[in-house]
Amino acid sequence: MLNKTETRVMSYIFEKCKGENKGIFTPKELLTALMPKYEITAKQLDVIMSNLALDDYIECEKKEKSGKIYFLVSLTMRGAAFNRERQSQKRQMMRSLMWKLGLTVGGAILAFVLGIILNRLFGK
Repeated sequence: MLNKTETRVMSYIFEKCKGENKGIFTPKELLTALMPKYEITAKQLDVIMSNLALDDYIECEKKEKSGKIYFLVSLTMRGAAFNRERQSQKRQMMRSLMWKLGLTVGGAILAFVLGIILNRLFGK
């Protein structure tokens, strides 16, 4: 499972690579896409890109041309299904939340009913 900054970077890459499943990105472009909410360094960005590659979302090559650094990114099968996977995780989280909420409400109702029954049996 990806953390928040990895998810944001992957979302940006996914949106930009939608048609061809390939793209060229500069670190500045990726850092700007993360700005105001996430402020990370170029070194942290390198770690995030390598983590995305290790998790098999992207294949990434870091190239330097005329003093500028570029990331050559291509989406893998898992990367191409990133949006679907993210929606599935949201659905699963909602189901889990609803299940917990249902158990909490059910337990409260059960405790209330048992309290009334015990009060009538043993109360004055």
